[in-house]
Amino acid sequence: MNFSEFRATKAYDLLMALPLILWFGGAAIKLRPGLVALGAALVSGQATLHGALLFFALFASATFNALLVWLLIARSVPVRRSQSLLAKACGFTGAFLGVGILYLPTATPPLGWLLVSDGLLIVGFTLSVVIVSRLGRAFSILPEARVLVTTGAYRFVRHPLYVAELTGMIGNVILFQQPWAALLAVAVIALQVARSHFEEQVLAEAFPEYAAYRAGTRRFIPGVW
Repeated sequence: MNFSEFRATKAYDLLMALPLILWFGGAAIKLRPGLVALGAALVSGQATLHGALLFFALFASATFNALLVWLLIARSVPVRRSQSLLAKACGFTGAFLGVGILYLPTATPPLGWLLVSDGLLIVGFTLSVVIVSRLGRAFSILPEARVLVTTGAYRFVRHPLYVAELTGMIGNVILFQQPWAALLAVAVIALQVARSHFEEQVLAEAFPEYAAYRAGTRRFIPGVW
């Protein structure tokens, strides 16, 4: 088997996904102590409103990261890959930085901001779980084409998962020290916008019907952008 043939195998796909499998798995594990402590307070009736909401936010976040690990393992082999090194760098770096915020020093904002953060985290990561479940074996980090998905949230915009993820990230920004958390979020947003462009190039090359789908939908916000 030559290298070109090896690149078309599931073994190669798993090898390329291994750093991300470890990264997302590590994020899920890092959230576990907080989940256990908040869950115990919730069961005992000692949880504050913020503590109760934060438990559900962390649960949604941990579920999302664990689901990403599973999909990276179970997804199908791509039918087309981007050959651009810049495209690959945007996808890989964006994925790592999005989780990297969990490793910054935490902050203690006022209660009002904590509740805003809780709401954004719950909405963002719950939607992320729902949307990525719809993607299923089509899930990719790098710009790759596996299966064309145009149902569910994808009926309304072409990249609903990025919108959901960034909603959760904004919630996370509130909980970590500034300006580093905000700067990290800005970098992730820029990388995700670039990543969406490269992904659309690959999908258009792999699926002739993608052009019509793209013409009938917005990228991120229905009717706006």
